[in-house]
Amino acid sequence: GTVHFQAAHTTDKTLNLAFTNVSHRVDSFTFGEDGGRGASFLPSEYQKHANPIAGRTFTVDKFHQAPHHYIKVVHTRFEQSSIRSYQQTHQWSTRTVKRQTIPQAKFSYDLSPVEVVVRKGDRRWYSFLTSILAIVGGAFSVMSMTAGVMNFASTHLKASLGKLG
Repeated sequence: GTVHFQAAHTTDKTLNLAFTNVSHRVDSFTFGEDGGRGASFLPSEYQKHANPIAGRTFTVDKFHQAPHHYIKVVHTRFEQSSIRSYQQTHQWSTRTVKRQTIPQAKFSYDLSPVEVVVRKGDRRWYSFLTSILAIVGGAFSVMSMTAGVMNFASTHLKASLGKLG
């Protein structure tokens, strides 16, 4: 969806569209029933994504420019605490508008059709041991292959120079 804000003429005032500046500050832009107030109950690494543009100011430097925000929204469920949240990612850019066009601050959002389920799982000691052994075994394999390639290259180089044996 898209939400846009635009300056408009009123019966009392007429705007000069060439000098309209749509710089703005966002205090809150959230999704869900609690209006983002439940973000304080989220794990710390998820709190910043509940309302990423809160308290930020978006400024345009020149005339005939307007900010356009792109927000991706993903429903997130925290299984252990039964908390539901909407996590957001945010990007924005400034676009140039025609001189006759009224600049608008646009917020385009996309609701993701998937749900992220965050589940805290305990890791067993044998899972940790298996991971350590896999790392050690992988390092050993890579070093063995490297030594084999170096040995082969050395033998080939000596043979081509006639210094073998």
